[in-house]
Amino acid sequence: MKRFMQIWVVIMAVLVISSIAVFADTTSGGGNQLQKNQTHWYQAAAETIGPAKGVSAEGGTLLTLQPGSSLYMEGGSTLHMYQINAHALKGSAVIKGGSTDLVKALKSGKVSSMGFAVSLATFKSRESGLDDNAAKALKATDYPEIQFVLIREKLTAGTAADTYTMTATGTLTIAGEAVPVTLTGDATITGSQIRFKGVQKLKMTDFKITPPSISLVVTSITCTDDIEVHYDVIFAAK
Repeated sequence: MKRFMQIWVVIMAVLVISSIAVFADTTSGGGNQLQKNQTHWYQAAAETIGPAKGVSAEGGTLLTLQPGSSLYMEGGSTLHMYQINAHALKGSAVIKGGSTDLVKALKSGKVSSMGFAVSLATFKSRESGLDDNAAKALKATDYPEIQFVLIREKLTAGTAADTYTMTATGTLTIAGEAVPVTLTGDATITGSQIRFKGVQKLKMTDFKITPPSISLVVTSITCTDDIEVHYDVIFAAK
């Protein structure tokens, strides 16, 4: 009987791991070609958009985050890749002097302030266990937002006509730890609107975060230290 129970426990553990692997395959780009050509759930635009706190338009032109903006985090583990999507984003920026020529203003470094925030309460995957562990690791109760505050930016011509590369140097605060980062991405400017898109590689330990792990019956799943933040944000003047 004891031997039977041991075999039963091992079988159940294998089934649990297999089901997680299947889930990961269907949510991280696995499946047939039709699925691969579609936008994945984690790339969806944020459902709630709002202005950033503490950014005033006094003495300049206010740009606010627009619908269609999206952000998600992707990481790996000893079992599979995972993604977490931001359902709520906040963002605002101010152009000094009220310039209406956005390209000229950005090339001249005339952004006087810019703030961006991700609400951790709506930072979700499709697995409740992963969400719970992520919330604990990110200290969401004490620090409910991931925040980026701009220090300076630089806009240069891209490789194709009417395209640009923008670098945004600032401070990224996660779980209460502020770390200097420089975001580099593609910028598209149309009139008074700018779209900034890129990928930022980070390490959890840079923010004194211990990569989460989950213990199962016969094994454990541990997240890797490296993560990627994929952002596609749109700012426009009111």
